[in-house]
Amino acid sequence: MLSLAPVETGNTEHHGTEHHGFSPPFDLREHTALVTGAGRGIGRATAHLLARCGAAVVVNDVCPDDAEKTAFEVAELGSTSLAAPGDVSTAGDVDRVRETVAAAGLDIDLLVNNAGVSTYRPILDCTEQDWDRHVDVMAKGTFLMIRAFAPGMVARRFGRIVNLGSYVAQRNCTTRNFGPYCAAKFAVVGLTEVAAQELAPHITVNAVGPGDVATEMMEREWQEEGTLRGIDPAAVKQSYRERLLLGDFEHPADVAGAIAFLCSSLASHITGSHFIISGGLPHTLAATQSQLN
Repeated sequence: MLSLAPVETGNTEHHGTEHHGFSPPFDLREHTALVTGAGRGIGRATAHLLARCGAAVVVNDVCPDDAEKTAFEVAELGSTSLAAPGDVSTAGDVDRVRETVAAAGLDIDLLVNNAGVSTYRPILDCTEQDWDRHVDVMAKGTFLMIRAFAPGMVARRFGRIVNLGSYVAQRNCTTRNFGPYCAAKFAVVGLTEVAAQELAPHITVNAVGPGDVATEMMEREWQEEGTLRGIDPAAVKQSYRERLLLGDFEHPADVAGAIAFLCSSLASHITGSHFIISGGLPHTLAATQSQLN
């Protein structure tokens, strides 16, 4: 169920930034963000941080209950929120999200295309449905959301679009058993570069490329890899941790910080970029030291 949750109490304005002593790193007051896949993980952390920075936030997720929950949390932080559930891989749902936003009288000028899926499976074991699910949610979903909301940004001569790329969407950085995922993320990065050219100069379009983030989706991947390889998922997780230069996994808030930066005035001259936030993946401190000796 869609719900508009404006601030009802306290000393904050419509886009308030007074959040229990939190000092926002960026000033996003007077801006309205839409975050897809914001029911959990990186999307949820991003919705929270953008709200703390003063933005109103439209929360999209394929699960209505998750969208409503995050929207409620955003309102609790003192910002206007709107839950707009829907499947970004279908044009009809994206149109309904756009209509919901318009009916609420909101103009989106910060768009974060975060919705994603992931499956650990060899290419030869992947089904057509596996391929379609990855490409449709991430590549097609990003395309449909840009197509739906960029025209308003063009008309208002301002906009920030941040897409979720990936560490694996780089040359020589792909990961075995993630074929559809890698393909979809490369498509997102390519779309980001083209959109940056077409929507310049008033709209910036960038991607952030997370590495190993401590999320429910990543935990599921470790379980799937452990099952496929016949080893303890805890050992899989530890092997991933040990390959990081900084020695531990990122958290959703780490990625959210980069997204908020790209939405801020400090990033006004950055476009067409793919920011990698990986904790030093795939390097290890020992390997780095051996190269220096």
